[in-house]
Amino acid sequence: MRSISPKGPWHTFVFDDHTLTRRKYNYYSGWTHMLDHLRTQLCLATVGRHIKVLIFAPETNFYNLYEFMSMISYYAETKHHELLSGLGSKVHTLRYTFPCSHATRDEDARLYGTGGKLLESLKRLMNSLPSLRHLELVDLMLDSFEAIHLLDDVCFNLCTQMERLTIINATKYNCPLLHLTAFVNLRVLVVSPQNISDDIVAALADSNLADLQIVQNRYTPVDVVPVSKQVWKRCKFRVHLGVSSRREKSLLIQEGARVASIVYVSPQIKLQADSISRIIELYKDTLRVLGHCCLPRYHQPKSFHDRMDSWLLLLCRQAPNLDTLMIRERISTATCLLIAHARPTLSRLYIRRNAVILRCDWSYNPEWEDGFYEWLKSTSQSYEETEKQIGVLLKQARWKMMSDKEYKSIRQGVVEFGRTR
Repeated sequence: MRSISPKGPWHTFVFDDHTLTRRKYNYYSGWTHMLDHLRTQLCLATVGRHIKVLIFAPETNFYNLYEFMSMISYYAETKHHELLSGLGSKVHTLRYTFPCSHATRDEDARLYGTGGKLLESLKRLMNSLPSLRHLELVDLMLDSFEAIHLLDDVCFNLCTQMERLTIINATKYNCPLLHLTAFVNLRVLVVSPQNISDDIVAALADSNLADLQIVQNRYTPVDVVPVSKQVWKRCKFRVHLGVSSRREKSLLIQEGARVASIVYVSPQIKLQADSISRIIELYKDTLRVLGHCCLPRYHQPKSFHDRMDSWLLLLCRQAPNLDTLMIRERISTATCLLIAHARPTLSRLYIRRNAVILRCDWSYNPEWEDGFYEWLKSTSQSYEETEKQIGVLLKQARWKMMSDKEYKSIRQGVVEFGRTR
């Protein structure tokens, strides 16, 4: 249980396997942590009215999870109890992530979805929080007949106050969710591609939606059909594409969409020439953010002709609105300088120092001004001078290349698929 928050005491309540539990010996599984109902009741009676963000971390003990959600729902529905009055009335954010696979290293393991009593308990809990504005449901992996009724009560009670909705992998297979179009004041929608369709996007085009994030993770099916180009032309909201997976996974291209950002959160997805070429062709006029998070776990070539230096520079020249660029691939100091020179309007340029080669492997270009090539060759022979000149070009005097530890932390500040900022 974690409750300390800079926004106030008990602002955020995180429930995991060991929250409000006691050890109990079981002849089948040995010592286990079981929910202590007395401690839970005392805790909720004392601090329950102060909780504003309720988070359910991935669990392995479904019984504790079910019991805790049932207790919160019961006490939130109980109006006549003096000690429990106001419980859940201030909760504006609910995050629920289901551990659909217990195999942490095998992504092809059998998946288990939320269902039965656990699903009923979750739906009851959502219906018991009258101030809910941000809802996040991740990896429920439901069957279609269960998913179509998942948000019935939420739509009925909160259709005018929901501001941010995250539904990632609500179903195992393709199943558009019409409930996504029922929230009239929704500003941000984070969804997986198998849960939207042409009709849903067309309905969202007439809403107040500002940002649509289409997220693929390791459980998202691969046989998903993108939304048609004609439908995207009607949409005025920004579209953000993202992939989060331990293994290599292809990004589902949405042709015709106004894509503002493309982010990969994976140690295995490589930056490839065909993907950059496709991005430039489709999104060069709208793209603002492009990057790869996590440290790479694959071989990176050292030869200039096998690296992505020229493609990254082409992207910076072709995308006039590019604002943030995250580079973890091996590039040279000369390429870093050329990127900053080609796109000096970058407000955030993240480059791993351990992946930067100290050399100038670019040949002379007749289009360059007199003396530019000499400046490029001399400056690229020093990391310190390269950082200094990039800082001058970007008008960021303190700009530095990042260590691997610093680069890994970008994910927490820039990329949070489905998270309320």
